[in-house]
Amino acid sequence: MTSIASYTVPLILAGVGFLFLTSKKDLFNEFIQGARDGLETLINLLPTLIILVVGVSMFRASGGLDMFTDFLGPFFALLNIPKEIVGFIIMRPFSGSSSTAMLNDIFTQYGADSFAGRSASLIMGSSDTVFYIFAVYFGAAKVKKTGCALSAALLTQLFCAFAACLIAGFFWG
Repeated sequence: MTSIASYTVPLILAGVGFLFLTSKKDLFNEFIQGARDGLETLINLLPTLIILVVGVSMFRASGGLDMFTDFLGPFFALLNIPKEIVGFIIMRPFSGSSSTAMLNDIFTQYGADSFAGRSASLIMGSSDTVFYIFAVYFGAAKVKKTGCALSAALLTQLFCAFAACLIAGFFWG
């Protein structure tokens, strides 16, 4: 098995090289055009991504996340979601790296085997960074009106948090 795995990448590279040499099309120019299109997409998306990253950092550093967490804490308590992970739930749709750092903080402070740690782990695995995905995919497709997609995605995110806490309570309660 290891010999097959060690030859896989060289065989793929040799196959691609063979296709470049034997193809009737000018594959090199096609490759260059694809790279150029990719760079144009990156240039179009870069301002949106910079604003997203800077906004998330400013929100956390200003204490806005803590105030928002204190405000929404009672609502999340009605859904049996622990107060310790409310900030994590709020940040998850915005930033993957920020939510990963917050997950690490939850593990450090409360333990990975705590209800908060297990719930946050389930949320991390069952949800995604909604605003990042919207910025990249809708920005690349140049979609201006997202309709109900954003509200549906955020409601799904909230459902993931509720379901994760319900499952954590059921299995490890």
